Amino acid sequence: NSLVVNFNPFANNPNWPTMKGIFEPMMVYNTLKSELVPWLAESYAWSDDFKTLTFKLRNDVKWSDGTPFTANDVVYTFNLLKTTQGLSGSGLTALNGVVDTFSAPDDQTVVFTMKTVNTLAVYDIANQDIVPEHIWKDVTDPAKWPNEKPVGTGPFTELVDMQSQAYQINN
Repeated sequence: NSLVVNFNPFANNPNWPTMKGIFEPMMVYNTLKSELVPWLAESYAWSDDFKTLTFKLRNDVKWSDGTPFTANDVVYTFNLLKTTQGLSGSGLTALNGVVDTFSAPDDQTVVFTMKTVNTLAVYDIANQDIVPEHIWKDVTDPAKWPNEKPVGTGPFTELVDMQSQAYQINN
């Protein structure tokens, strides 16, 4: 079996470290402490009625090509999940269940409104790896695109060498 280039975070079986190494989520779940740890987002908060979930994003994040990471990238990622057949991701669970709408009122804020109260949705939303809108908006088939030259927020974004049994990716 030969390795195939696949750094698509929406694919069922992308090459390591696509998930959490090239593309990153808003929050990372720490299983040892049973808590969400800020990552691309610095915080999240529920409204008093638990039907609105607001993430505040870090303002110092850039994509590996130098483009600023913004709330529009998060909204774009969730729109892609919502409107494109064949994609996978934890955000899809929330979109197919409890999420009603999502928006970016400014560059550092993402707001999700829920159809019903379901505080567990925060885990599926926060864990979704985010893709850069400025790259993915031009992809014709996001479900099948191998993403051979990934642009991500994570530390590993440069595919240096790809052979049939091994590959090297640098930061």
